[in-house]
Amino acid sequence: METPQEGVRNETIIVAEDAVPIRKMVCAMLGQSGYRCLEAGDGREALALIQAAPQAVDLLLTDVIMPNMGGIDLARRVARIEPNVRIVFMSGYSDDPIVRSIERSPSIFLAKPFTASALLDKVRETLEAPWHGLPEANSGAGAR
Repeated sequence: METPQEGVRNETIIVAEDAVPIRKMVCAMLGQSGYRCLEAGDGREALALIQAAPQAVDLLLTDVIMPNMGGIDLARRVARIEPNVRIVFMSGYSDDPIVRSIERSPSIFLAKPFTASALLDKVRETLEAPWHGLPEANSGAGAR
């Protein structure tokens, strides 16, 4: 009798990150842990992936500051069309007021740089916890 392969997961994660080396590294870490990873270079690409995904996307891991469409705008749009997609923001710009507002919701924020262990812990925690949507009303995140 075969047993399920250790570390194989069914979840699909979109990584929206404009820095190619970071995006590739994050997807490699996730892939090695059994997650299916789709890559997007900005918010527009990520939104198109979510809209065209043949299977459900479980998690959007997005950089906050990106060209074309940043993570906040992306998250708001995703929440409207696919409210069950969990969202985690990542950023290395702690001086940015938008980033500071997201940091107030540590359950949806991952500070760069991070270790593989921190990434995988945050992803697992987010996927396993009940999802109540974005806490925008409390944080004011993304207001411009």
